[in-house]
Amino acid sequence: MPMTLEALAGHAAPLGFPLLGVAPPDEFPGVPPWTCSVVVLVMPALDRAFDLELYIEEAGEQRWSKWAYERLVAGAARLALLLRREGYKAEPLTYEDSLAVLDLKVAAVRAGLGVWGLNNLVLTRHYGPRVRFGAVLTDLALPPSRPRADYYCVSCSLCIAACPSGALSPAGFDRAHCIAEFAPDARMAALQREMLEFPTPHTRVQCSACIDACPVGKRFPLRSWALDPRSHL
Repeated sequence: MPMTLEALAGHAAPLGFPLLGVAPPDEFPGVPPWTCSVVVLVMPALDRAFDLELYIEEAGEQRWSKWAYERLVAGAARLALLLRREGYKAEPLTYEDSLAVLDLKVAAVRAGLGVWGLNNLVLTRHYGPRVRFGAVLTDLALPPSRPRADYYCVSCSLCIAACPSGALSPAGFDRAHCIAEFAPDARMAALQREMLEFPTPHTRVQCSACIDACPVGKRFPLRSWALDPRSHL
């Protein structure tokens, strides 16, 4: 029996992806020609730990890592492996390949997982912008999801007011002024040293001011089960 979207969603949820959608591959020229479905995965990022980045040089080699992306790729790889076991061709989208193959935010909107916000992020109904996206490319033919017609920013500009570096304005998003930039010039690097948090000598917490300010999904209930002694029984 062919794998259905509902069955695939059931496998994805325990891997940390409570939501997924399907985007048509013909709208993304960079995907491999064998791709029949772009399965876009939603991972809630509900704690600042998801924005922790590691910059370390060891034996003359510079390494960069972000836990959220590592977790995304690992979960997508496990879902791809499951599809392979079912007889389908499937590949997880790695962070390094994401921009070259497809823009995950564009794919998420096309897959009906959210809509664009003033903060240049995808706002999901349940979590707002507090999500990260991954993807699995597969030759399993699934019906494309329907894009949403929602819009949440009609009378809200809290993200613009919260932006510490003026990257957001009514005119749109200016990446050159975004303090979360991964490849900063000298001016931006100095601003990041001044304004960002560095918990250890090799880590920093990426700016999330526009995410924190967004009211969409902000009341999603959270608790740390590690603090509940009943969880360890």
